[in-house]
Amino acid sequence: MRDNNFGNKNINISRGPQIKEKKKVKYSLLTFVLLICIIELTVSAVRNINKTFNFVSKIHSLEEKRTEELNRNKQLKSEMSNYNTGQTLEAIVRDNLKLADKNEILIIINKPKEAEAEEVPVNHKKK
Repeated sequence: MRDNNFGNKNINISRGPQIKEKKKVKYSLLTFVLLICIIELTVSAVRNINKTFNFVSKIHSLEEKRTEELNRNKQLKSEMSNYNTGQTLEAIVRDNLKLADKNEILIIINKPKEAEAEEVPVNHKKK
């Protein structure tokens, strides 16, 4: 006796569509899972790229701010060296504390404030 696939046609015909349907369902599920994985990877890649651009822009702004502050620091150091001379310190003390040296006369001129300079009309009625 020969044992081949063509000898028993009923078995092959009845199982063939079931196997094909199972494979179709299996491949459909695998395709669906693969699509979900691809979508998830794409979304996470876009988020990472967005975060990278945000961090790079923050780094650039912080570097600019740092250079500005370094320049300001240099400027303040040069001003501080200018103020450390004896004559400059004396002038600052005289101006702020209103002091006079020997043989000097200190004259203080008060400038009226704008509110005090304007006359305020007073409406007093005697009863």
